[in-house]
Amino acid sequence: MVRVVRIRYAHSDPLFWRAKLDVVEAGNLEAARLLREGAADIGFVPITMAAELGLPIVPRLAIYSTGPILSARVFKGRGARGLCAVSETTVSARVVNKLLGVSLETVEDPWAALDACSEVLAIGDEALRMIDKGVPTLLDIGELWQERVGTPLFFAVLVAKPGTEGLEEAVAEMENSLAHFYENPTPLVESTARRLGVSRRLVEEYFQRSRYLLNSGYIQHIVKETEVLGLPRPRFLEL
Repeated sequence: MVRVVRIRYAHSDPLFWRAKLDVVEAGNLEAARLLREGAADIGFVPITMAAELGLPIVPRLAIYSTGPILSARVFKGRGARGLCAVSETTVSARVVNKLLGVSLETVEDPWAALDACSEVLAIGDEALRMIDKGVPTLLDIGELWQERVGTPLFFAVLVAKPGTEGLEEAVAEMENSLAHFYENPTPLVESTARRLGVSRRLVEEYFQRSRYLLNSGYIQHIVKETEVLGLPRPRFLEL
């Protein structure tokens, strides 16, 4: 069976909760390494890593936003070290650097960084937990991109090795999982909220803001994002 990399944040839940696949979970950086080294056949990686490593993009599914996304935000800290960003972010940190001209200091623990830094860029599940705990927000990365660039902001894209057997079937499994979610989102919303320890309303809003399905028109938006972020032109696969 084809092996699929899932990025281990809540944004992946709708794509995988009903999918019958051989799945390995990984962080942003680890996901790219697994695919580059051939330890997995297909999977999601940050768009930055896909472009930099030349990993071919399958233009059927991605993880993106068309405005505020909640899970990529700059929060107000209590320290004096300036703007800090968690090491796992390659997309959001690059957006801040390119659009605002701001340099970021890398940190590992976003919660500890709230005491050390004046601003903290957190992503994924920890960003949702910070929102739920009422940590003041200074900037939403999806909203910044929408205001400055005006196109969807792609955080992760689906990539695959050319000639991978079972690719079409694996993509269909994820698309079917997504369809099940849209038909009845409540079970997954409640499950994700319990796992993260945050409110159901927050998860519900988060999933409403998250986008996954692509069509051929989105290729130009992906290319534009790489151009704005100063990345190599991405490669694309056809199914």
